[in-house]
Amino acid sequence: MSSSILLLVLNFWPLASPQEARWPQFLGPGGMAVAEAPPRSLEFDLEKDVVWRVALPRGASSPCILDERIFLTAAEGEDLLMLAFARKTGEELWRHRRRAGSIPTVHADADVAAPTPCTDGKRVVFYFGTFGLVTLDPDGSLLWEKRLPFPEAVLGIGTSPILVDDMVILTRDGCPDSGVYAFTSSNGKERWSVPHLGYTFSFGTPFVWRNAARQELVVAGTQRLTGIGLKDGKELWQLAGLTSLVCTTPTADAETLYFAAWSTSDAARDERAQVTWGELVISAEELANSRLLLDRLDVNADAKLQLDEFPESRARDVFAYLDTNGDGVVTPEELAPIVERPRGQGENLLVAVAPGGTGDISKTHVRWSFRRGLPYVSSPLLYEGRLYMVSAGGLLTCLDPKNGTPFFDRERLADHGEYYATPVGVGGHLIVCSSNGTIHVLRAADEFQLVRSVELGESIHATPAIVDGTIYLRSERSLWAFGK
Repeated sequence: MSSSILLLVLNFWPLASPQEARWPQFLGPGGMAVAEAPPRSLEFDLEKDVVWRVALPRGASSPCILDERIFLTAAEGEDLLMLAFARKTGEELWRHRRRAGSIPTVHADADVAAPTPCTDGKRVVFYFGTFGLVTLDPDGSLLWEKRLPFPEAVLGIGTSPILVDDMVILTRDGCPDSGVYAFTSSNGKERWSVPHLGYTFSFGTPFVWRNAARQELVVAGTQRLTGIGLKDGKELWQLAGLTSLVCTTPTADAETLYFAAWSTSDAARDERAQVTWGELVISAEELANSRLLLDRLDVNADAKLQLDEFPESRARDVFAYLDTNGDGVVTPEELAPIVERPRGQGENLLVAVAPGGTGDISKTHVRWSFRRGLPYVSSPLLYEGRLYMVSAGGLLTCLDPKNGTPFFDRERLADHGEYYATPVGVGGHLIVCSSNGTIHVLRAADEFQLVRSVELGESIHATPAIVDGTIYLRSERSLWAFGK
């Protein structure tokens, strides 16, 4: 009976108690992107449902909520901002600044204020890739800060810190001190660290898996998923052969961990073309010879492509990456690698992992795997006995988490753009936000049931936070509270 009670507790560990008004980290309690309190409204009526709306400087971090305060990061000119707002009114309570150098990024959506703050009730931890860690108390007084070596991250910094017991856990990749770090939360002293793990870049956030066997830290990186002991940082297990560029975070219950990731480098050439060029249909001949594609796009017939000759697409977003010599145009030689390059060495994959493994678990602890409808930036959502994924282009997939059988497979949402925000589960529904600014509300069901789609009018890169039935949403220029 004691074993059964333990499993019951573990299955419900991520959720805050009804008395707590907290969304304490990226993806909320336990990193599960699930809200316990039912929403006051899922209409997202821009006239009737808005409790308040305040203007924000640029940034992509999600709201971190502690009782009556909301914490966010932002950037203004060369300043990195740490902000606190009153949860009930939206009033700005305090603002602190740090100055740091900038990273020359090559992606249009890269943001220096992408990492989400985290809190344990006593402190709030902020992380900026170009500065390091800053820890304040909820009233904004400095507790400690820690400068960290400057990264070389041309695609930006996406990982967020988390607080576990008395430690701040942080992954750092693409920098001189790459690795996984545990710092004492009271003073910032390093508790343990795990070197690079062979990763090139990882934009996902570490996940604490409290499973039926033990409590462990799961970190995803280049072609590899790794389990780490929380007390000492020792590697417990590894699963290789996954995607090369990881932007997602795992999710789990007590019995199974789910990790899904997709990257363009590991996609087949025709699949890569579909997601790279938006609505533009690329022929087989153009995939084999990028000069044909360039000729079609080359409006002024100068044998080069300017930014305004690219369609609205992922290819346009990474124009600076394609323009390798920085002369403001893309030549046939510069275009060829993204069009004609072969598939990479990684595998775009969803894996369901059993607990208790040691060493290489690829042949012993993978319950099942799935290869369709995989997310690029948005993480999978485990909610009400179903596993959801939304891929670039607006394709929603729902699987049975027990065996990977689809309830529905790649159902198309009206907005075909990017999806950076992770779906959130609340009140028997999903909230799915597109980067273009469309909010989709769907029923959590075995069938695809779209309830409504609302155009916000501003792009959305951050995952919503939900507390006391109110939905807090950060868009390109605003912080919204829905649930009047």
